[in-house]
Amino acid sequence: MSTEQQMQQGLADLPTWLLVLVALAGLVGEMRQADVPGVAMAEIIKRVLLRFGSSALFGMAALLLAMALWQNPYIAGGLAIGIGLLGADITGAIYARWLAKKVGVCDVPAKPDSDRPA
Repeated sequence: MSTEQQMQQGLADLPTWLLVLVALAGLVGEMRQADVPGVAMAEIIKRVLLRFGSSALFGMAALLLAMALWQNPYIAGGLAIGIGLLGADITGAIYARWLAKKVGVCDVPAKPDSDRPA
């Protein structure tokens, strides 16, 4: 059996509910954090899409890697959901910092001079 056939068989054996749970982890996480006063609906939609996409990307990558390593869908699913949530949180924080820098409300520390002794 070739590697491509093994990959297709592994994906066919993967329970569909694991894929759905991993993908929805970011959506639920951002909807939980989206209830902030003064945030426009367009911004909430951008954040939800960013978070949902990053959660799906990180979660699916972790799910497929864990399935390839351990062949246990429950361990792989739990790990993928956790990594998907962490990936979504990190991506959301990076996006929020980028927005703050763009608006000019973020204090960015100055780069230390390499000529100056520490």
